[in-house]
Amino acid sequence: MKIEIGESLGYSYLRHVKQCWLVQVNWKASEHWAKHMTDAELEAMFAAMRRKFDPDGSVFKKTRDAAQFLRQGEIDVLGVNQNGGVHAMEVAFHEGGLNYGGGVANRVLKKLLRTMMILTAYHSSETRFHIYFVSPKVNHSVQEPLEDTFTTLRTEYPEVEWNLIINQDFTDQVMKPTLEKAGTVADTSELFMRSAKLLALSRDSSEIGGNVGLGRTTNGAQQSGPSQIQPLVRKLMNTLLEDYPTLLNDVDLHNLMNQDYCKNTVGLQISNLALLRSTEAGRGISDHSRYWTKLYAGKFYVCSEWWKSHHIPNAESLLLFVSGLGQRNRGHQGVPALKSHEKALYDYIRRG
Repeated sequence: MKIEIGESLGYSYLRHVKQCWLVQVNWKASEHWAKHMTDAELEAMFAAMRRKFDPDGSVFKKTRDAAQFLRQGEIDVLGVNQNGGVHAMEVAFHEGGLNYGGGVANRVLKKLLRTMMILTAYHSSETRFHIYFVSPKVNHSVQEPLEDTFTTLRTEYPEVEWNLIINQDFTDQVMKPTLEKAGTVADTSELFMRSAKLLALSRDSSEIGGNVGLGRTTNGAQQSGPSQIQPLVRKLMNTLLEDYPTLLNDVDLHNLMNQDYCKNTVGLQISNLALLRSTEAGRGISDHSRYWTKLYAGKFYVCSEWWKSHHIPNAESLLLFVSGLGQRNRGHQGVPALKSHEKALYDYIRRG
């Protein structure tokens, strides 16, 4: 049986994040089921879609009628929540960026319209539909047409909740919330969750297993280099603490010197240490230096404990933090520098 990791992620996401109590991958309707719409109503619906979305035949192509359109349908992941709402997800994972023959926007539009038509055919009019298209990597040239497609769908069918989750939103809204649930999931049938646990165990073993292949310093921290996160952290701290210090207020600085805030709110995994430390507190903990020697703005030391096994989660957390600062400081002269850091962190995450 072919197993798609993207569909497995969607399965776990709908179960544990969206709290669907029934979830199935590769869902297809049975032709023996009774429909809530007559054949004539479905045909009229299909004809209306053609007029609205496909005047030149580039979307539906050789699909003749509603019956054929429905027979072609398969939903990647389908879930039903405890209130009876239906969640239908299409997942696309292309390493080189989303790509379909015949045009991405038209292909995705056809999938989404068919999904909506299938759900409408087999559910009562009171049912709340949530339809998703998710993809971790969508190039800029494709992103704008997709966003236009979703804008049109939301306008034409406002009774449906349409969700386009791509690129950084995929990480923030799907991947990270699902991974946060992994530790308490004991269902061995969930491939994605099992893979996440295996990866976590592998990371733990690499941290315990000594220096082989890890390139650590004598105190166990990952050495910096062109493919490491440390240079990105140093440049970001230069921007925030020296170049544009007013991007951070006094509360921010107090929080960044609090280890619980850095771990629980910002999401940093740096040996349960705070990101910043005052000159009075010094660099050392239990006779070991855990902060870089450079004194930023004459006031702060920056944590040096950036383990390789946590580099991507830490980069994702920093990206969210920097993005939030940019939104809060709109109009500030330092925002372009923040945008540069966002791009550097995003590129780093993609390479990782």
